[in-house]
Amino acid sequence: MTDHYESLGISSGATAAEIKAAYHAKLREFPAHTYPEEFKKIRGAYEAIRKGETTQHEDFLKFRPLKAELNPEILKQVREKALAQLEVSLDDLIRATF
Repeated sequence: MTDHYESLGISSGATAAEIKAAYHAKLREFPAHTYPEEFKKIRGAYEAIRKGETTQHEDFLKFRPLKAELNPEILKQVREKALAQLEVSLDDLIRATF
């Protein structure tokens, strides 16, 4: 895949806009009617990179189950803090209500 980026003269971390700009710059540098082989190579590199980006986006949106683990000690601390906040005296409750 790196050679596709090299064909366009960009790094593998290039953005979509940078890829497109490099592609158009290479097309101006190597027009199809004058440089047919170079044009095919540039076009192939651009298409390969675009297809690779599509695959990355599809993989990003692919459903993956959530894997969560709760630390029992932290869970205990959170429970204690929550219960401490819930402890209300009858006087406090009456004052808050009326």
